[in-house]
Amino acid sequence: MKKVSLRPTADILLIVLMVLLSLEGFRRDPAFGWILPLTAAAGTWLGWAIRQAWVYPARLARAETLWAAGGPASAVAERLSRTPLATGELGYRIGLLRSAANQALGYRDRAWLDALDAQLSRLPLWKRLVVSRAFRRLPDLPSARRLAWGERLIRLAPRLARLRHLQGLLLLRSGRGDALHEAWGHFEAALPLAWDDPLVLEDLMLAGLQHGREDMAERALAVLVSRHGDPRLPWDRGAAAMHLLRNGRPAEALALIAGLPHDHRRDQPLLWLAESVSRRRLGDLEGAWQVAEAAVEHLPEAFRLWMERYQIALELRRDAEALGSLERARGALPADAEGAALRDEWLLRRAEFAFWWEDDPAAARALLEQVPPEGQGDHHPPLLLQVRVALGEYEAAYGEVAALLREGPRDPDLLMLQADCLAGMEAWEALLPYLDSLGEACREQGDFWHLRGLARANLGEHVPARLDLERAVRMDPRNLRYLLDAGHGCAEVGDWDRAESYWRQALQVDGEAEEALIHLAEARRELDDLEGARRYLRECLLHHPDSAEAQARLAELEAN
Repeated sequence: MKKVSLRPTADILLIVLMVLLSLEGFRRDPAFGWILPLTAAAGTWLGWAIRQAWVYPARLARAETLWAAGGPASAVAERLSRTPLATGELGYRIGLLRSAANQALGYRDRAWLDALDAQLSRLPLWKRLVVSRAFRRLPDLPSARRLAWGERLIRLAPRLARLRHLQGLLLLRSGRGDALHEAWGHFEAALPLAWDDPLVLEDLMLAGLQHGREDMAERALAVLVSRHGDPRLPWDRGAAAMHLLRNGRPAEALALIAGLPHDHRRDQPLLWLAESVSRRRLGDLEGAWQVAEAAVEHLPEAFRLWMERYQIALELRRDAEALGSLERARGALPADAEGAALRDEWLLRRAEFAFWWEDDPAAARALLEQVPPEGQGDHHPPLLLQVRVALGEYEAAYGEVAALLREGPRDPDLLMLQADCLAGMEAWEALLPYLDSLGEACREQGDFWHLRGLARANLGEHVPARLDLERAVRMDPRNLRYLLDAGHGCAEVGDWDRAESYWRQALQVDGEAEEALIHLAEARRELDDLEGARRYLRECLLHHPDSAEAQARLAELEAN
C-alpha cells in the first residue's frame, strides 16, 4: 500500500489558519489590517525555515543513504525532486546528488542543469539572479560585449567553476587570435574548483585530449577516478582508457574499465575495445579474446571490434579466426567519409595478412596498390618494398633500398634487405664480403646467417655453409625456410641423418610442406629405406597431387 505524506496537508492547514486569524483581526478592527501581510510574510519565512532546518535535511539524508546502499537512482531523484526551495550548502548537496542520480538514469541534460543549480545555490540571492542569466543562452559566435560581461561576472563570483568553464567555451567559439590561450587560462582556473562536478571535469578532460593538453586531461582524469569512480556515473571512461593505452599504461586502463557492469558498456564499443586492448597488452590473450567475443556479439557492426578480434587471433596463432574477423570487418565498414579512411586501414591489414601469413606477395601487392602512399603504414622497411623483393623484382628494389640507405646508412633492416636483393640476383661473390662487412646489429638476425650460409654454399664452401645455416635455425627454430636449407647444408656434406632431422622439424612447422616431404624421401633413399621413401612421396602426392617432382621420383622408385 502506497504511503501518503501528510506534510503538504499540514502546511496548507497552517497557512489557512494564519490567514483566517488575520482576517478575523481585520474584521474586529480595521486598524489591525497590517497583520495580514505581516502574517503572510512570517508564514512564508517560517515554512521555508522549517524546510531548511528539518524537512529537506531529512529527505537528503534518506536519499544519501539510499544512494550509498546502491538503491535505484530513480528513487533517489524522486526523493530530491521535492526540494525546490533548498539553498546554501544544503541546496548544494541536494543539487549534486540529484545530478548524480540523473546521470545514472541517462538524463545528461537534466543532470547538467542540476549541477549548475547546485553551484548557484551557494551564491547570495542577488548574485544568483545576476549570474544565472549568463547560462540562459549560449551564442554560437559571442560578441566582445558578451565576453566582457562574462569577465565581470567571474569577478562577481570567482569561485563558480561553471562560470569559468562557460567563459572558456565562449572564447573558443569567438575565433579571436588569442582566444585559445585565454580559454585555457579559464579552464585551468575551473579545474580545481570543479572537483565535485564530474560533468565539467569530463569536459575538461576531453578538451585536453582533443587539443593536446594532456597535462590538464591527466589532472581532470585523476579527480574523476579518485572522487567519481562510482560505476553508476557514466563519464567517458572509454576515451580516458584509450588515452592511457596510447601512453603505455594498460594496467590503469583495465582498472578503469573492468569494474563496469556489462549493461553499462553494451552499446559503447570504445569500452569493449579498451578492455580487450588492455588485456592483450598485459599478456592475457585468452581474457582479451573472451572480451572481444562478447563485444562483437553485442555490437556486430562495430569495425574496430572486429579488427581487435583479428589482432588477438593473430597473437593466438588462430589464422582462420583472424581471416574471418577481417572479412567481418569489411562488412562493417561505414559508408560515410569516415568509412574511406577505415577502408584504407582494412586494405593494409589484409595486405599484411596476405604477405606474412598466406605467403601471397602478389595478392598483397594488389591490395597495397589500392591504398594511397600515406596510408600504407609505418613498416620498416616499407611493406610495398618488401613485397617487391618477395616477388623477385630484385634490381628495382635494390635501387630503392640504396636510396633509403643514403638517409640511414647504418639501418640493419635496410642493410639486410639489400643483402636479400643481392641473393635474389645471385650475386654470391659480392654478397659474402658485403655480409662480412656488416656490424653486430645485423649479425643478431637469423637472416644474416641464413644468407651467409647460402652464399658460402653457392661458392662451394659447404662445411662453413652448413654451420651458418644451422646457426640460423638455432636463432629461429620455427622458420620453415631455415629448416629446409639447413637440411640441404647437411646433405651437401653427406650427413643424411642430420639432414633428415631438420626436414622432420620442417614438417612439424608445416605438416604438408611439399619440399620437406620430397627431401625426406630422398634422405630415406640415401639411407637405403626405399619403402620409407615411397611412403613420403605418396604422402606428398596426397597433399600436392600436381607435384611433378614427387611423381617423377615415385615413378623412378617404382620402376626400380
